[in-house]
Amino acid sequence: MKKKMLTRFVFLLIVLFVPVAVLTCSPSRQPIVPERSPVSFPESEEEHRVEEMHARVFKQLGGYKGPEACYACHQKEYEDVSHSYHVHQGRITKDGKIAHDPKDSVDIGMFNRWYSLSNTDRVKTPESQWRLMEAVYCSQCHPGGGVVKPFGMDVDCLICHQLSGYKGGKGVGKTPAGLDSEGYIVQSNGARMAELMMAGAKAGGDLQKLDLSEIAVKAMEGVELRVGKPTPDNCNFCHWKSDSKRGTHYGIHDGASTDVHYSEGMRCQECHVTTNHEIGKGQIVDNAGSPQLRGTMNSCTDCHGEEPHTGDDADDLDMHMETIACETCHIPKTSPGTKSVNWMLGMDMPKMMKLYKWMMPVARLMGMASPEKMTEQMDDMIGCYKTKNLAMFEPTYAWYNRNTICTDIPHPTGSIDDPESRITPFNIIEIALYDDGSTPEVVDNPNGHALGFPVPRTFVARAGGKGKRSTTLEEMRTYDGGRYKNAILRNTPQYFNLYHSIAPAKEALKCNDCHTTEGGRLDFAQLGYDADQIEDLMEER
Repeated sequence: MKKKMLTRFVFLLIVLFVPVAVLTCSPSRQPIVPERSPVSFPESEEEHRVEEMHARVFKQLGGYKGPEACYACHQKEYEDVSHSYHVHQGRITKDGKIAHDPKDSVDIGMFNRWYSLSNTDRVKTPESQWRLMEAVYCSQCHPGGGVVKPFGMDVDCLICHQLSGYKGGKGVGKTPAGLDSEGYIVQSNGARMAELMMAGAKAGGDLQKLDLSEIAVKAMEGVELRVGKPTPDNCNFCHWKSDSKRGTHYGIHDGASTDVHYSEGMRCQECHVTTNHEIGKGQIVDNAGSPQLRGTMNSCTDCHGEEPHTGDDADDLDMHMETIACETCHIPKTSPGTKSVNWMLGMDMPKMMKLYKWMMPVARLMGMASPEKMTEQMDDMIGCYKTKNLAMFEPTYAWYNRNTICTDIPHPTGSIDDPESRITPFNIIEIALYDDGSTPEVVDNPNGHALGFPVPRTFVARAGGKGKRSTTLEEMRTYDGGRYKNAILRNTPQYFNLYHSIAPAKEALKCNDCHTTEGGRLDFAQLGYDADQIEDLMEER
């Protein structure tokens, strides 16, 4: 017995502290984690007054206990945010309104995006289970409410309005496990998922009886409550991890700002104009789930005008705006991010959960369950399915008409012959996944743009059994008595607009970055120009 316990203890130390090569799916280095930017966002006298007033109120209430602490004064705001896009994740009904129940939705919103498309199969999975999956995965960022409210996870006001570092409170889905090196609150997704899975097991598999508020961390005690208008730190609590959503980070890399607006101390909502808790959006290729919000944020020309350039080349540069998006010149490179995603890896779930069942309490007891370590180990055990661009990289360029709406897998809709189209920068992410084969358009063209119905990664992993190898097509089709007997493999490129990491004029692309015969930024032939046009365009300026 003593020998067995000693073996487990040694294994625990290895798992938590020693990098194990076999757990890494890719030989690539871990991406650089940028430090928090030193940019400050000073408060006005009015904002400071509001902050002090809220501090007194929370002191009287004994702290933040969930949205009921705010509701007494902010009923309208609570109703607004409860019906907002951020809560309902882009689902819409036939008449274009927000679908409060996914069954009423004609657009599955966030679920047709690569970062979450393989987590939930609402067609073949009992409702209690897919609601729990939404609670586990989506609430890592989304502010609760909506479809996860029945599980005790109501809207979390502090995710946007707490200014002194964030921790989840009672009834809140976010469960950070500690502080980073600078004292800011961080999430531990790995530890959090393990806790939720074990809680589900303790509920005897009856997930409808599981009240997630009972296992949410009551962590606001002793934390200074500073409530006010959101700063970029609040937005970045979720969107800093945007390489898990759009493939690149927003505005900050390696400890420094990569965006001229961020460097000037601008808040996100100065561009993303917010009305009734609906946060303004641009005309991006992948927001079909929120047509009512398209174009509701400030564009470049709203602030800088239709003729923004100055100097000797002003007229020529302004003329370029007829065919080239502002971002094409002003995002010469973007921050490191996701390059490809493989949703087909297997894992040994029973072994993983047995390990975590005894490892978690011991790790906590010994002070070894740091957020970083637990997240890293959970990611390794589930399957490392991403490859990264590890350095600043150049975008891909394509024609895009911002007035069009892409309702399938994100890709640019535009052409050289369309006067409303502009050459626009994108990040392309290559996706490998299994589809259930129930959509004729997908069967006819697996690598096309039709959405289809991806098989949830949990089922793909189980079908593959032990080991971190790709699940085969035969394993997928025979899994669970042929549950996915018509499964097909898809390899689809998905395009995501680049709008952050804006460079100032002195760092923007220069004429000869594109107009050159050697290694120019733009592939004019691929963009549809003929030979004579290309010869003229490649002439150095």
